[in-house]
Amino acid sequence: MPDTQDLSPIRLSGRPQSINPDLVARTALELFAKHGYGEVSMAQIAEVAGIGRKSLYRYFASKADLVWGGLLEAAEISEQALDAAQGSDMRLLDAMHEAIQAALRSLPDLEVTRGRLRLIAEQPELLAQAPLRMAPQNGQMLQHLVDGGLSVDEAHYLSVAFGSVTFSAWIRWAQSNELSPAQFLTNAMKVLRLP
Repeated sequence: MPDTQDLSPIRLSGRPQSINPDLVARTALELFAKHGYGEVSMAQIAEVAGIGRKSLYRYFASKADLVWGGLLEAAEISEQALDAAQGSDMRLLDAMHEAIQAALRSLPDLEVTRGRLRLIAEQPELLAQAPLRMAPQNGQMLQHLVDGGLSVDEAHYLSVAFGSVTFSAWIRWAQSNELSPAQFLTNAMKVLRLP
């Protein structure tokens, strides 16, 4: 467990006027990188972020939520792009690719995203949560594919394949030195085919 003397708080005292969840998550990611995910407590994150523990728990129920949070927001942007493509003459695979690109464009800091993904890949506890955390997005993709004319079975298999190859592409990028995940995501999409 890291010594709390090694953890310098952002704010020394007083109640913050507002809490920036992105800044709190970034602080947590920095602590995880420096001391190890398992060695940092929620109390230490709150202390370094200059907020109370109760305030931290209001925004993030667990350390895993600090890691997964920003990634799930990007998935919501992806869903919005899919919804926007519905009713257009855009092909299904093109709409799926555009949805990924929309998610990528929505990320404010790719290095924070890289840090999140590296942690997920390295921590069995976090990696094991991937199917559960991504289930709502997979369900939305399935519905989008059914609405696009695929049978439920075809849509199920394609949505699972889509989730698997894109998650793998994100992880491969995070473990690389490449600046952008765009080519990894494009390459992942190339393996998908419509029935």
